[in-house]
Amino acid sequence: MLNLDAVRQAFAPGILNPAIDLAACQQTLQHHGWVVITDALRADVADLLRQTLTINMPWSLAYKDSTGVSRKIWAEELAQMSAGQIASCAQQAIERARQGEFSFLYHTYMMISAYQQRRNPELAALHKLTEALNQPPWLNFMRELAADPAIIKTSAQATRYTAGQFLTTHNDSAEGELRYLAYVIQLTRDWHADWGGLLQFMDDNRRITDTVTPQYNSIALFKTPRLHCVSPVASYASGERLTITGWLRGDDLAAME
Repeated sequence: MLNLDAVRQAFAPGILNPAIDLAACQQTLQHHGWVVITDALRADVADLLRQTLTINMPWSLAYKDSTGVSRKIWAEELAQMSAGQIASCAQQAIERARQGEFSFLYHTYMMISAYQQRRNPELAALHKLTEALNQPPWLNFMRELAADPAIIKTSAQATRYTAGQFLTTHNDSAEGELRYLAYVIQLTRDWHADWGGLLQFMDDNRRITDTVTPQYNSIALFKTPRLHCVSPVASYASGERLTITGWLRGDDLAAME
């Protein structure tokens, strides 16, 4: 368990690296519709987050079942399931993807609801991040970056992709939610591009136009809606694709998760 005082001390000065060139990021986002900010978080904050995601995380399993319903198996239930039962869930997600339908399979920890319900106090770094993502320094930076004053809040979930897991092509649109920017905080060290787990952007014909390889302590941001996917993680990948991801959002009536 991380020392709470150490977490507070690390987060106190803010989460973003003050050396970020905001003007350059604005220009790239405006021109391409997406941008990757390297060395995005303060180094001690990134290290605390990565450490949290790699030690005793209560991961749930998110997947699309064969009928297209989004399912989540909570960590407590997942721990009681057999390998065969888990494989059956994965196979449903795979079959749906094989049919050309939107599908996904990955591990998740829903940060907003956990924070609101005061669950898992041992995950102090994630809870402090949840606060920081909805406070003025982060929100003001994102408003300037997107040139959009309508951004007022940030949703967040931690994700883990392991061998065979994926997220097929979609555009992040959601009824009742105003999503202006999607973000992906990458917390995986030494990822190899041939391991998969790549964030890929597509044109209207679903041809890949750009690819982002996971890079430690980087933030990929892109305007929504935009077609994209996370390519399947290879069976031989020796690491886990760890991220914190969500949307910069406007004032809508839908819940944050």
